[in-house]
Amino acid sequence: MSDRLGLKQRWQQFAAAPPGQRFREHFKRRQQSQPSAIHKRILAMGAGIVIMGLGLVMLIAPGPGILVLLLGATLVAQESFAAAKFMDWADIRVRRLLIRVLRLWRRFSPASR
Repeated sequence: MSDRLGLKQRWQQFAAAPPGQRFREHFKRRQQSQPSAIHKRILAMGAGIVIMGLGLVMLIAPGPGILVLLLGATLVAQESFAAAKFMDWADIRVRRLLIRVLRLWRRFSPASR
């Protein structure tokens, strides 16, 4: 089913899921729609790990390191339930952190006075 959906529709499905469950639901949808061969799963996980490595290097060098790191982690999470579970856990913690940072920013920002 979801292998025939376009990128926009897959993104909408992903975004519609509640935070903390998005990656696991995406993993389950992908596994149900595409019972992929083991070599394809290994290739996707390998590509995700390589992209994550590039993201780590890009954290040091100028560039969009965090985005590349997240892209690699998302590729791995598509093929690994444990990685999907970790990404859901991290999603909740990052959201909480961003809310706190934004509150502090607004509190101490000269523009908000």
